[in-house]
Amino acid sequence: MQDAPLSRRRFLKTAAITASTLAVTPLYACGRSNSPAPGGARATSAPGEAAVPKGELQKVRALMWSNGPTIDTNFKNRVKKFNEAHQGEIEVNLQLLPYDQYWQKIQLAYSANNPYDIYFWDVQAYGHYKKGLLRDLQPYLDGTEILNEEKYPRHLFDVWKLDGAHMYASPENLQTMAFYYNQDLFDKAGVKPPDASWTWDDVLSAAEKLTVRQGNKTTQWGLDLGTLRVWWGIQTLSWARGSAFFDKVVEPTKLQFSAPENVGALQFAHDLVYKHKLAPSPSQGAALAQDIGVFQTGKVAMVPEGSWSISGFQKVPFKWGMAPLPKWKDTRVVPYWLGGWVVAKDSKVPDAAFELARWSATDYQPQMAKEHDWIPILKSARESQEMVSGMPQGFKETMASISDAKLGDLYHRNNQQIVAEVFGPTLDQLWTNKLTPEQAAKLIDEKGNALLK
Repeated sequence: MQDAPLSRRRFLKTAAITASTLAVTPLYACGRSNSPAPGGARATSAPGEAAVPKGELQKVRALMWSNGPTIDTNFKNRVKKFNEAHQGEIEVNLQLLPYDQYWQKIQLAYSANNPYDIYFWDVQAYGHYKKGLLRDLQPYLDGTEILNEEKYPRHLFDVWKLDGAHMYASPENLQTMAFYYNQDLFDKAGVKPPDASWTWDDVLSAAEKLTVRQGNKTTQWGLDLGTLRVWWGIQTLSWARGSAFFDKVVEPTKLQFSAPENVGALQFAHDLVYKHKLAPSPSQGAALAQDIGVFQTGKVAMVPEGSWSISGFQKVPFKWGMAPLPKWKDTRVVPYWLGGWVVAKDSKVPDAAFELARWSATDYQPQMAKEHDWIPILKSARESQEMVSGMPQGFKETMASISDAKLGDLYHRNNQQIVAEVFGPTLDQLWTNKLTPEQAAKLIDEKGNALLK
């Protein structure tokens, strides 16, 4: 990973959470590829009803959001490799747009009855599913190895069965959260760095030793809240405490921030700043970091962040590593996000469009591992030497924690409104100490539940 994502959505992430992908049997109408997938012959029939006659060049319009020069170049090279492998059969024309223009462009294409054949998934695409605009990809995926549990984390895909039975998106990469640490600060203090055994009690103990004060001024912080400030980050503490912020991911019927376990999760993070004074407040963090991230200043010992942050930490002037998120007592639950593709229901070349998704999730996975842009969804690529090479200490342990992960998203027709108008502003008031955890939880439940109806 080389480009620092602008947000979690850049990993897809998000992200894509990350954001930040995946050898198998494709189905498409226009014939066989020149580079058959390892382990199986390719079928020449497909479940789609293509408007372009079989035997003619299938031209596919694809859309992805921009992630920065390096990742964008790798995406263009990916499509170039795909077109070379499918020469004379499929030709993909990929367009890259800034994220804030991405969904508007897709909507305009649908309104003009000329949809993009394939585009990258994010939570907004759930609204397209609700409107009947997405193609059911289950018939395609059933003909591939992408659903082979021995090779892919198939259990993590179930959430994309938006109707409970059929997948409407094809996964190619995943992202998660991790716990990063400044190795130099730990060495200087003589403190053992985090590993997979750590609990949040261990974090508190280490943070006390790593926080340095000169009179009333803190010159070095034990940790920063990082992504615990975001609803999907702090929910990891809720999960570990046996609860969740809402009753289900797809079409939740109830927000439950006011549950004791959830108020306790908010209180724990709030106390790190205002009671224990081991983490900076938003204003203190802004003064410390200015134009760079707080962790990159070298004055913060630990921070929970997304796996996509690996790219942003590559050039820091100190040694650093990563570990799985700490446990709450004896329980750890990490979030994950899938990156992948959806195909427009009215695409004239649906089989060719899906072939790009299939190829990205199979044939292209080893190359994705080498590039480090995304975390491959194919197990052999994710655990390969190419993927591990150049990654920080603790990377393999962190990836292993994904096996029991939960999706860190919310799929509802009013998702964007709930996040932008309820979760974000209310949590901001909590972290600036304008609301207590109890008040913030109550307010989120009152406003959020009204938008679920």
